[in-house]
Amino acid sequence: MATAFDRRRIPAPEVSIPPVYDDAELEPEAGPSTKRVDRANDEARPIFLKTGLISQANGSGYIESGGVKIACSVYGPRPKAPPYTPQGTLNLEVKFAPFASDPRRAPLRDTEPVSLSQLLTQSLTPTIQLHLLPKSSIDVCLLVLESDTPTNVLSAGLTVASAAIADAGIAMYALGTGSVVALAQSTDKQEVLLDPEQSEEGGAEGKVLLGSMPALGKITNILLEGSVDVEQAVEMIERAISASRDTHTVLAQSLIEGAQERGIGGEAE
Repeated sequence: MATAFDRRRIPAPEVSIPPVYDDAELEPEAGPSTKRVDRANDEARPIFLKTGLISQANGSGYIESGGVKIACSVYGPRPKAPPYTPQGTLNLEVKFAPFASDPRRAPLRDTEPVSLSQLLTQSLTPTIQLHLLPKSSIDVCLLVLESDTPTNVLSAGLTVASAAIADAGIAMYALGTGSVVALAQSTDKQEVLLDPEQSEEGGAEGKVLLGSMPALGKITNILLEGSVDVEQAVEMIERAISASRDTHTVLAQSLIEGAQERGIGGEAE
């Protein structure tokens, strides 16, 4: 009796050989050193920021910064259900795509977005003129497409959320930006690293996440983790403030380019 054969299945090869990768040149040197080789300690990674990509939203933005990619959409202001409130309400939600990190995330059992949403709301609320929006609400949705560390997600999330809110035409006191600074132990001394990568932040003795409004010279939120001296904390905060000015320049330029592409405020070049 002939054996039934499923023609829809593609038979696997009888012998398979795994690929061999030559990682000899990629292996790190022995020792605890975390010294950077591709950029200076006070140099941040490039930022790509674009506004107006989601047509269904009142305002939107997309950011790529290092190992973080976030898409943000803003809806509103919308009428708010009773009771009456003299100022507007900010509803912010952070969600992670299942493929945003390795290993993959379980959407229904992931508790990290809740804490990130609360911290991001604290940093973003002081930048918006909510007193001009009574009985209204603003919905901000951030979808993290790729992530490395929570602090980098918060930093990039604050920047792209400010861009999306400004893109929606909502009144703001100033644009908000985020920056991260870590204190890492090198071979012979401690070094302050701006915009640390995942490997650098994992071995850091302390780190600072700063939310600020560089145009007004004000700070909206500070999150400090680890054990650092007062002098070191002051140095880290000053480094973060200086970096926020550079991020503010990129943010403002992206808003200008987005407005020009849509024929607002002048013709696009």
